[in-house]
Amino acid sequence: MKERACAIVVTGGPGGGKTTLMRELRAADPHARRWLLVPEAAPLLFQAGLSARDKTFQRAVMQLQIALEDICAQAANSDQVLICHRGTLDPLAYWLRSGWDEREFFAMTQTTRAEHFARYAAVIHLQTAALGAEPFYLRYPQAHRPETIEQAAATDQLCARAWSQHPCYVLITNDGRDWESRSRAAHETLLDALDFAREHE
Repeated sequence: MKERACAIVVTGGPGGGKTTLMRELRAADPHARRWLLVPEAAPLLFQAGLSARDKTFQRAVMQLQIALEDICAQAANSDQVLICHRGTLDPLAYWLRSGWDEREFFAMTQTTRAEHFARYAAVIHLQTAALGAEPFYLRYPQAHRPETIEQAAATDQLCARAWSQHPCYVLITNDGRDWESRSRAAHETLLDALDFAREHE
């Protein structure tokens, strides 16, 4: 049986640099020799016309995220690593943002936190600019995100609540750093995460 490809989540609130990091990874590896970039599921479902006001939306996001990751993993070769633009627990953060009960999320999706954690070798949390770098937080029309600074900050904290217990969770904060230094930290963390995964195979 083929061994499952290593997968790493990139999470965080809006405006943290997830999309920018994915673009950098693809630019550095245009032929996907190393990185397979798994797209974010939620925008695809928004395009389909589904509404985030319904609880079933977050379940659908989780199910589509699993499908995208599994398809990429099946197609991957032994040298490729899945970099997931959000993971299967990110829907929990948005579920909590709606004020819904965490236990109901796991009951509705028939999953456990441990099962979600087991899918990923590491979780890289790029903190939103809405926490500590507010002048750089952009929303519509400058950027395609509707969230206010307050909403983005709250979502970021809920992403931490969803993922921070993962055994290889790394939070990359703003702390007065520019994007170049944060990007460098993210790239270094990716390599460290791969080493961690190999050590614990």
